[in-house]
Amino acid sequence: MRHRAIYVCLIACLLGWGIMPVWAGASTPFYEPIHRIHTQKKVVALTFDDGPDAKYTPKILEVLHQNNIRATFFVLGSQVDKHPRVMQWIYKAGHEIGNHGYHHLDLNKLTEHEVYEDIRHGERSILRTTGILAQYYRPPGGVMTHDVMNAVQSSGYDIIHWSVDPRDWSLARTASVIAKSVKSNVSPGDIILFHDGGLNQRQTVAALQELITDLRSQGYRFVTVSQLLDAAK
Repeated sequence: MRHRAIYVCLIACLLGWGIMPVWAGASTPFYEPIHRIHTQKKVVALTFDDGPDAKYTPKILEVLHQNNIRATFFVLGSQVDKHPRVMQWIYKAGHEIGNHGYHHLDLNKLTEHEVYEDIRHGERSILRTTGILAQYYRPPGGVMTHDVMNAVQSSGYDIIHWSVDPRDWSLARTASVIAKSVKSNVSPGDIILFHDGGLNQRQTVAALQELITDLRSQGYRFVTVSQLLDAAK
């Protein structure tokens, strides 16, 4: 992992950012994707992809704030550069930041070097805006090829997938369908996939409070990905 810190320090110095990177996560990387943990504790991690979005991310942040929940946001570097204030809001609110690459690319069509460069590009955007170096990477679409795995290993990230996907990106899905999809499939240790960026995440925002209320009534706690992995130790 040390080579990542050295790499980013050099970039920061060269660009004159004056930022000392801080590790936002734990030590040894996993090169197989993590979908969930095995635990009897009623803990789940809420994760949000494809943001930050100027319209929907603030609404999601407000729901999370009202419920005192910390989530993990897998951000796109291109969106971070478009909406740096929203990115800073996510970070300052205490949420965990993950790298989703710079562009939402079809990784099946990319070489190892191209995947690596997209990861690094996203990394630089996050660092420039927040001063942190994310520990976790989620490949767009969850694509895993040998080139992707080699690129991620070279970058030093842990790969985070998910175990519950309510397909909230589908415009045909209502808030009640999204919430029901999660509630009927969730179990302790799950990583739940949502999106705060995309075409229209209005139904995601509407489903979130219903879902939080229902799962809490069943005794569930909401944690970040880091906290979830700690619960498995």
